[in-house]
Order: sequence, then structure tokens, then C-alpha cells
Amino acid sequence: MSKSSKHPYLAKMVNVALVLLAFGLLGGVIWQNREEIREVFSRKLDLRVIVLAFAIYMFGLLLTFTRWFFLVRVIEPKFRLRDAVLLGYIGNVFNLVIPGAVGGDLIKAAYLVRMKINKTQAVASMVLDRILGLMGLFVLAGISGAIAWPLAGTAIRRLIVIVWAFLGLSFLGLMAIFGQALTRRFPALLEGHGRIALLLRELSTLSSTYRRKLGVVAGALVLASTNHALSVVAFYLVSRTIFPVTQLPSLGQHFLMVPLTLFTTAVPIPFGALGLTERVSKQLFQLVDHPHGDLAMMGFRVLMYAGALVSACFYLANLKQVRGLSDTAEHLEEEILEGELDPEETKEGNVPV
Repeated sequence: MSKSSKHPYLAKMVNVALVLLAFGLLGGVIWQNREEIREVFSRKLDLRVIVLAFAIYMFGLLLTFTRWFFLVRVIEPKFRLRDAVLLGYIGNVFNLVIPGAVGGDLIKAAYLVRMKINKTQAVASMVLDRILGLMGLFVLAGISGAIAWPLAGTAIRRLIVIVWAFLGLSFLGLMAIFGQALTRRFPALLEGHGRIALLLRELSTLSSTYRRKLGVVAGALVLASTNHALSVVAFYLVSRTIFPVTQLPSLGQHFLMVPLTLFTTAVPIPFGALGLTERVSKQLFQLVDHPHGDLAMMGFRVLMYAGALVSACFYLANLKQVRGLSDTAEHLEEEILEGELDPEETKEGNVPV
């Protein structure tokens, strides 16, 4: 029985509420910036810069797919880059366009399961990919903060210290996962049922799978930081088409603020934390005397949804196969939520997308 069949009305109500929240937050941002938005559309935007920003953003998106490809190759050497890219585009649609659907990560994990890869290993690859993706944001912001420290004011230095603290904690957490610090002391925690036991088993599998491939993990973290750096450059270029250069924070300041802004897109609000990320961007960019960080994020959001439109083409071209992956992903999500992930391999075989 699927999760949706157990609580269909509750699930629909939650999805509707989250969609309304997202559009409500966005509507507030648009209303607050209505004069500035009108002014932007009254000017002739430099389409060459926008096209360049979009190309940089899409190349960064390809790097995220490549990062996952290298992580999966550790557990399945026959996995192809072509499949990683195709699944990455399809997953991007689920993450940004389809509210209430299973996440893009589960769609990719479902494909691995249908390749007869152990379910726990499939999920572990996705967990590690997500961890490294978020860590890459803090690595980028931390390096930028170190460079900006001599010229930074008090408020910015406090923010930099917070970034370093989170970065340090994330590395300690990753070390604890690979060292199995908790489960080595308390092996009984791996037994039994429930979400906590399942999470610990997934982290234990992650550790045993990637502990001897730390070079691959480090390379994936570098790819994550590089991808986010490209997003920062794309964000900056879009901002240059919206605001006069004299009002725009420096590229270096963007390298500190944008990663922290993009971190909020992980919040489970539909359409990439629509509305919330704009509000966070406004607060962060005010620290560098830029009053319209929310409007800048809306400009970058255009790139995100243009990328989602490209992804939708891959989605529609493989719609029949995607439906099968969606079914597998829903069952996988159900098992994860119930803490009953069955490690048995599926019998469907390698089903190309």
C-alpha cells in the first residue's frame, strides 16, 4: 500500500497548502518590488548576457549529474554517463516543476534499484550526493569569506564565522559517518525497525561503500563547489542585466551571499522553495548594501525554470519509462518513510531510460 493510498486527502491537503504558501510568499515579494519590476521591464535587457548566464547555469547543472555518476560508478561500474545525465534532467523536473510528486533523488535511486543494485546502496548514493551538494555551498562560501575577511565589516564577519562553524560541523559529521562513530559503540541501534534504525543502516552502508573511495568523495565535493561557483557567476550576470553596475555588489560579495541563498532551496517548499529563497536573498544582500536581493533571486529563478523547461523535454521524450520509475520511486519512498527498506534486489532487470 502506498503512502498516498493510506492518507490521500491529507497528502493532497499538505501539497495544496505548500503550493499556496510558495505562491503567497512569491506574491508578497512581487508586490513589494512592483515598482522595481516595472522599471526593469521598461529597460532593454542585454540578451547576450542572459544567454551567457543560462549557458553557464546549464553547464553547472551537467556537473551535478556528473558528480552523481562518479558516486554511482563506485557501486555499479557499468553505469553510463548518458544515463546519469538523462536521469538528472528527469529528476530536475520532479524537483522544480511537479509539486507533491516524489523527489528527483528518488527517481534516480529507483533507476538504480531497477538495475538490480541493492536498495540500501542506491539510497546511500543519493544521500551522499545530497550531503556533498550542500557541503559544496558552505565550502564555496567559506573560501569566499576567508578572502573577504580583511575588508569585511562586523556584520559580514559574523556571517563568515557562522559559515565556518557550519562547514566545520559538516566535515565532522562526514567523518563521523565514515568512521561509524555511533554504530560502532552501539551496534544494537542498527537492529529493529523504524526510521532512525533505517537511517543508521543507510549511513552504515554509505560508510562501508565509500570509505575506501575517499578520492572519489573528495572529487565529488570539488565538483559540487565548482557547480555552485558557476551558479554564482550566472546569478551575478543576471543581476547585471537588472541593476546598474554602480548598485551591484561585487562578484566576490556574491560568492559569499549566493551560496547561502541557494542553501534554502533545499527547504521542502514546492518549486525550489519558491518565495522563501527570495526573502532570504533580500536579507542576506542587505548586509552588503544591496536592497533588492529578492529581485536578483527572481532573475536567477528565471534561469532555473528555463533549465527545468529543457529538462521537461527529456522528461516528455521518455514519458513511458518515467512512469515506471515513478511507481518504483513511490514504493521506495513508502519503505523509507515506514523505516522498512527491503534490501532485496528487484527482479525487473536493467531497464534503459
